[in-house]
Amino acid sequence: MNDPRARGRLDLEVLRAVADSIRPRAEWAAEQQSYTSYQALDAQWREDGQRLRMRHRRHERGRQDHRRKWLRERRQELARSLSVEDMLRDLSTEQGLSWVAMSRMLGVSVPALRKWRRAGGVTPDNRDNLAGLVAFLRILGEAGVADPAQWISLPVLDGYTVTPLDLYTPLTAVDLLELGAGDEQPATLLERLLPEWRSTHKSEYEVFIAEDGRPSLRPRS
Repeated sequence: MNDPRARGRLDLEVLRAVADSIRPRAEWAAEQQSYTSYQALDAQWREDGQRLRMRHRRHERGRQDHRRKWLRERRQELARSLSVEDMLRDLSTEQGLSWVAMSRMLGVSVPALRKWRRAGGVTPDNRDNLAGLVAFLRILGEAGVADPAQWISLPVLDGYTVTPLDLYTPLTAVDLLELGAGDEQPATLLERLLPEWRSTHKSEYEVFIAEDGRPSLRPRS
């Protein structure tokens, strides 16, 4: 082809064809790069999330260990420094805990408590449990619960009758400290300590604070 104009037109057509073939390939490459970037970012988010969950679990274990140690050392200190009569007086007078609530939380009768106050004769285990209850209520107050004796009588979750008083044992004291400090979700705690709570403890009444400042019951509206 000797005609320069014809050869120029052909070269232009070839360039256009090459450009048309390159453009989709470039767009595809850009899409692939974008896809790869999103995939890499998603993998990074998953990795960061796993790292945060592990850190959160370590934080929870550390916090619970701290409160368990706090409760144990306070219990031991009280058992050494206070008489049984002093501890009962602390619970009833300083903390405002009723004798019935005391008997339920300690697993003994009210007459037995009154006998402890008058004559002593408390077993080492009962003395330890008594000191543990005093420690529990004191630490609840120090952890931010304004009125521990009132708090233990309020429902753990609105609409259900379960209270911290129902759940308390020396073994669950740390769990309840977590709840009182706001570090445990009520439903999560109930699932762990009382799995049947949804079916057995539904309430037709609600708790409200009456004019005298004490909790009272009224039918749900």
